[in-house]
Amino acid sequence: MTTFAGEPLAVEFDLNGSWCPAVLLGWRHEPDGTARVRIQFVIGGLRRASWLPLTDVRLPQPAPAWTPPAPRTEPDMLLPTPEQVRRTPTPLPPLPPLRSVQPVHSRS
Repeated sequence: MTTFAGEPLAVEFDLNGSWCPAVLLGWRHEPDGTARVRIQFVIGGLRRASWLPLTDVRLPQPAPAWTPPAPRTEPDMLLPTPEQVRRTPTPLPPLPPLRSVQPVHSRS
């Protein structure tokens, strides 16, 4: 078995049609010419290690780039007409009374 000298390599493995995260611990070549990889993963909260065919393992796929959702054209999303927007403005509350500024008289 060949192993890594440094940190394990992050990989994903196929489990019933979905890709699960794992780390690659090593690999070996079989007499029939195929390769098997030793991976470690966590399933159900338990750490496991297993030999899998190389074809069932891949490098992690980058997360898909965010794309904005397509614009909605249903009638409930249409902008209101100007007639629907116009309404009676709410009156502002009255201003507080002005405080008069009186000159300061000096006592002499």
